[in-house]
Amino acid sequence: KTEDTKLGGLSIYLCVSLQGGVDNEVTLTAYITIALLEIPLPVTHSVVRNALFCLETAANQKENHVYTKALLAYAFALAGNREKRKALLDSLEKEAVRKGECSGW
Repeated sequence: KTEDTKLGGLSIYLCVSLQGGVDNEVTLTAYITIALLEIPLPVTHSVVRNALFCLETAANQKENHVYTKALLAYAFALAGNREKRKALLDSLEKEAVRKGECSGW
């Protein structure tokens, strides 16, 4: 299933089945921001810049799901924000469940 989304004059087709198991505004914003950055739109584009601002605010919340943290880390990696990416990956590392040499969430 796909959705046609209009965002700042851009038409984006999203495969909603790839959005993962968490359904909220933060994960959807991260998902769309990733798609925009992969086009690639520059981080200076107003839609991307505004989305990244919202994601930075959300990334500072303590109660983000691991899937949300992973999406946020990827969005910040694409945007070139190494500090925020590292903080999120460090947080994910702390939450990992380890069995032998395997890690999972």
